[in-house]
Amino acid sequence: MNTQHRIDNDKLVFKALVLKLNESHKYKNPSYQYLVNHLNNINLKTSWGNAWTRKSLFRYLQRNGFSGVWGLRNSLEQYSKLAKFL
Repeated sequence: MNTQHRIDNDKLVFKALVLKLNESHKYKNPSYQYLVNHLNNINLKTSWGNAWTRKSLFRYLQRNGFSGVWGLRNSLEQYSKLAKFL
């Protein structure tokens, strides 16, 4: 996968994760297995072209600077609070 395809894939993955996080309850994060099943059901692959696993999703979020699903949700909430002032 070349750089442009990887960037496009990352955008699709984050968009799918944000969609599921927004659908879930405010105080309960969805499980990794739920998110992995969603990514695999909509045929999104890892940057290596493989199916998602719980560990690959966790490592993917870590590589992108989030401390798991909780960190991703927390960052989204902080961003939405700051977006009012930008």
